[in-house]
Amino acid sequence: MTLENLYVILLNMRINENDIKIQESAIIIEKAARSLHNAARYIYAVGNENFYNIGVRDLFQVCLSDITRADILSNLGISPEHSGAFIRDEYAMLVDLLQYAFAVRLPYLRRFPDIKVKDKLFYHIYLACVERGAADPNGIVGETFESTLKSAKSNRLEPSFNGEWFRRWVYSCGSELSVIDNNNMFLLGCMDALLPLYYSKLSDMIADVIRRIEPV
Repeated sequence: MTLENLYVILLNMRINENDIKIQESAIIIEKAARSLHNAARYIYAVGNENFYNIGVRDLFQVCLSDITRADILSNLGISPEHSGAFIRDEYAMLVDLLQYAFAVRLPYLRRFPDIKVKDKLFYHIYLACVERGAADPNGIVGETFESTLKSAKSNRLEPSFNGEWFRRWVYSCGSELSVIDNNNMFLLGCMDALLPLYYSKLSDMIADVIRRIEPV
């Protein structure tokens, strides 16, 4: 075997390993989206008067202890049947929106000083997320991969990841979630706090995966 052939073999091995890490990143993003979607369901259930004895701080601590576990709140004794509108199939689209909202912000990982990768890597992870269902067909999130990449490359201050788009989604549903009442305001307030916390922990997790990607 020549040195050239050995180099080609090693290069292909490295590319395959990197592809695995790209898929790993997309899976982490999908799991975080499903976890946060489920958290929204449980929060909505907590808003019912029968569950006011469960502290919001406890709920947040459990959620954030592992943002990739969709079932992590199941031990709090809250039945998903109390999550009202979230039971219906049309609200499953929130998982796709959450995946998209996380995925389009991948270029902002450039803010980590030790992450020195090509922009196409972020794009490959983004495409892997799209293949797993990430979508924003109505432009509710208000960001695209291209817009965040341009912003990240210009070294502008990263915009905060807040609940504004989630509010737009709720009000666009035109159902009981958009009614102004205690339960819905409780949901919106909790999601305002949880979205940036999830995003922060998710960014750290994806950054750790990217650090293990070998340059090609």
